[in-house]
Amino acid sequence: MQDHNRYDLNNTLARCRQSAQRGYAIACEQLGEIERVLGAARDETERSVKRLSGKSAYLADLNRVLARQIKDIGKAFNELGDQPRETLKKLHGSLGSFNITLFGRTMAGKSTLMEVLTRGDGKAIGNGAQRKTRDVRSYEWNGLHITDVPGIGAFDGKKDEDAAFAAAKSADLILFLMTDDGVQPQEAECFRSVLELGKPVLCVMNVKASVDLSEDARYLTEDIDEAFQLPRLEEIRRQFVGFGRLAGQDWSAVPFVYTHLRSAFLAQRTKDPEKSRILAAASRIGILTDAIAECVAGRGEFYRVKTFIDAVAAPVASAADLLLEQSCLNGLQAQMALDKRKALGKWITRFEKSAYERVESELNELKSRMYSDAADFASRNLGDKEINQKWSEYLKELKLNDRGKELVNELSDQAQGEIRELTRSMKKELEFAVTYSADSTLKPKKILDIRKLFDWGMVAAGGALVIAALVFAPAAPILLLASVGVGLIKELFGGYIPDKAKLEAGAKGRIEEQLRRNIDAVCGSYRESLQNSLGEIMDKLNLLKIDLGSVCRVVTKLASTQRSLAWELTGSLKNLHRGMLREALNTLGCPELSVRIRDAAVVPGFKCAVVLAPHTVFPDDQRQRLCDLLGEQMMFLPYSEDKTEQLRRIVGADNYTLAERDEELSAVLKNADDPKTINNAKLAQQLCGIIITK
Repeated sequence: MQDHNRYDLNNTLARCRQSAQRGYAIACEQLGEIERVLGAARDETERSVKRLSGKSAYLADLNRVLARQIKDIGKAFNELGDQPRETLKKLHGSLGSFNITLFGRTMAGKSTLMEVLTRGDGKAIGNGAQRKTRDVRSYEWNGLHITDVPGIGAFDGKKDEDAAFAAAKSADLILFLMTDDGVQPQEAECFRSVLELGKPVLCVMNVKASVDLSEDARYLTEDIDEAFQLPRLEEIRRQFVGFGRLAGQDWSAVPFVYTHLRSAFLAQRTKDPEKSRILAAASRIGILTDAIAECVAGRGEFYRVKTFIDAVAAPVASAADLLLEQSCLNGLQAQMALDKRKALGKWITRFEKSAYERVESELNELKSRMYSDAADFASRNLGDKEINQKWSEYLKELKLNDRGKELVNELSDQAQGEIRELTRSMKKELEFAVTYSADSTLKPKKILDIRKLFDWGMVAAGGALVIAALVFAPAAPILLLASVGVGLIKELFGGYIPDKAKLEAGAKGRIEEQLRRNIDAVCGSYRESLQNSLGEIMDKLNLLKIDLGSVCRVVTKLASTQRSLAWELTGSLKNLHRGMLREALNTLGCPELSVRIRDAAVVPGFKCAVVLAPHTVFPDDQRQRLCDLLGEQMMFLPYSEDKTEQLRRIVGADNYTLAERDEELSAVLKNADDPKTINNAKLAQQLCGIIITK
């Protein structure tokens, strides 16, 4: 093997410890600001809920649902602060270490590499039929702390993948191992996810070729040499890089090293010096170890700073994206509730007019019939001593109480049906809103829909429960109106029945006139009772309309708070990116160029966009050096106060349309299926503060 001592890693690692301290300070400074923003947002959200208390009895359920949602949001906020703080605490405990994580699919050769670097006995190497590494293992090599994680891509290996990604988040450098026996989509998907962690990556292609120690030394490496034909290996590399385009990423600049780990291991195990020398040379293991040592020596200080910054930047970026997604969802739900309120208001107007017309029609029909019956009744019962009793029996036969109940029940059923339809359609539309909002926010296209790295339960909860709880709560009282009825009882009529003496003393005309006055009184009471019942129905409907308006205001306020929080988090994220670029320029020996950087945004694994200070330029040669150090594509933009101009430069004028959203400028992508366009839009959203949806 080649001599690694030409790289003075001891001095390098000492400087790495100092740079780690700087990275820790930068991360802690921004983390404090992030926690302040989260605390202020949580307080404001709780105050907005308290402002609803006591306004309506029907808001009690809403308040309870909102309290649960606030609790979930508060828990998510706390976890957002706790996660990077815990990560920083863990990283601070290993300030003196440079951490390398071995990543790759099952049976790619990670355990073999460990045996080679530690000169082990081979017990950790799998037998080729099953994955060997089931736990995270660590070891030291040349002062570097190397972690071997479980392989990814196994049939039942999701827990292995989770453990691998958790370990990778603490890495300063990732070695991604793959083999030359065919690129797998799952492997490419994992590689995409690794790049999105923002970590520097060295890709190691482990060439699979047979080797038999019993062979004569002259023929020992024939299969290996055949497998190492550079055009063949480069073609495999091009195929692998092609997967990156499916995710909107450019993997062409990712450094590759080709090696044969099996022969490197056998070179250490054989007792034949000649075969050991031949196998070691054929394995190209020295090229790999030199590449690792050179990477640490040349870029290790920057990588250590970046690890601490990433520990805060990654969750903050995820949280900002998710808060914008939640804001879009709440805004959409608030608009739906507002539309339902307007539709309900129009229906109430029509219903009220129709209901009162029904009452008047019922009364006119009843009075006309009773007037007609009164003349006949007076003729048939003139002088009858039982006229009072017979008139009472006539009124009972009219069954006014049953007629009133039937009419009120019919109107109540009509109102109940409208509420059922409103709640049914709202539930359906709110479910659609969750799906639509999730589909419309900016998410990079995956090669395979295998796993999701970041998930926050508060997005799924959203405002759907809030609105549904309010809409269903007022429905119950209206459904009970039918059982109340009109409440007409015979005591209403007792005071108006003519007494016997007057009937005997009067003529038919006087009796008929008295009956008409009685009919008018009865119908007046009937009208009053019907209108009171109808008024109760209208009160409930109007209260539902008012409460829907309250929902609109509450959910709109939540959306606004979430949006403001997202932009404040984005501001902290940009501060972290600027700090990272300052450290990068210090590493390159040109710290003076940092004053030319006004703003910065990063989509890990895709691109870093830099906005230059007014009237400044960035030297071309330093641009390329910075690009190589970051391992990202670079985009340099001239300064402009016009947000839409920056949006046009990043996304392209033909790829979006501008719109107004809650009095705030927003944009909708046209070419929403192109992952590259989506990634550019994420950069623009960070830099311009404009919500962009698909």
